[in-house]
Amino acid sequence: MVTCCSPSPSTSPPPPVAETPVERALREERAFHDDRYGAAGRLRPDTRQTFRDSITPPFLPGGSPRGVTQLRAYELLLREGVEGKRVLDYACGLGKWSIHLAQLGARVSGFDLSGVAVEHARERAAYNGLEIKFDEANAAALPYGDAEFDLAVGVAALHHVIKYPGTAAELLRVMRPGGLVVFTENFGHNPVLEVARRLSMRELEGAGDVILTEAEIRDWASGFSRVEIEPYSLLLMLKRAFRGRYRLLQALHALDEDLLTRVPALRRYCGECVVLLRR
Repeated sequence: MVTCCSPSPSTSPPPPVAETPVERALREERAFHDDRYGAAGRLRPDTRQTFRDSITPPFLPGGSPRGVTQLRAYELLLREGVEGKRVLDYACGLGKWSIHLAQLGARVSGFDLSGVAVEHARERAAYNGLEIKFDEANAAALPYGDAEFDLAVGVAALHHVIKYPGTAAELLRVMRPGGLVVFTENFGHNPVLEVARRLSMRELEGAGDVILTEAEIRDWASGFSRVEIEPYSLLLMLKRAFRGRYRLLQALHALDEDLLTRVPALRRYCGECVVLLRR
């Protein structure tokens, strides 16, 4: 007599767990920046001069479009003092700031969502003979201890992380009481500028960029004891259209300083800002 075996239980794998909106945003943003950072140039020695050249304002020869706010951030860090301090390079990218601050005697750690950026930053530190700890990490789950850092600097970083829950709490956690955080950022109250940005930023779809308002910054940073926002670049936001036209850009910069002094309400319509947070 032939007996029929009962069907064996299914061994097919369980269906994949659907991504949450946050997980999907992180995956897409990581992939975008891995691709962008994959085009990084060859390693070269980093000196104090090469760093200062990179933060020169756009109205001076060789200047960078983001030089105004980056120079201001650098001045604030130097005023606070970096030698011997524990410094976090927040969303460090290719490690430019980490390298320079370590050369000034800071004890630097850096993190970025992009593993490609982190690997380049590690190679860059080794090439320059520096010991810097770089981590691939999500800003909502930082691999550092409580109250570990005296200073933190984030260059064009906040407009990426602000949309993720828990990022402000994590930054608060790793900063020591009284610690200073400095961000250089965009500023989004000028309607004319916003139209231009939306047209020019189409190629950055997937980057996870957010155009920041004062209310959004203050809400995100509400746990800090002190929040200051310094707006920059009103007429000087024409810098990309007139790159290399130094006399014209110098005139626009001078007009900005005069207008913003005489009519402080115009600061709201600037295109960039520096954000200072005190733990």
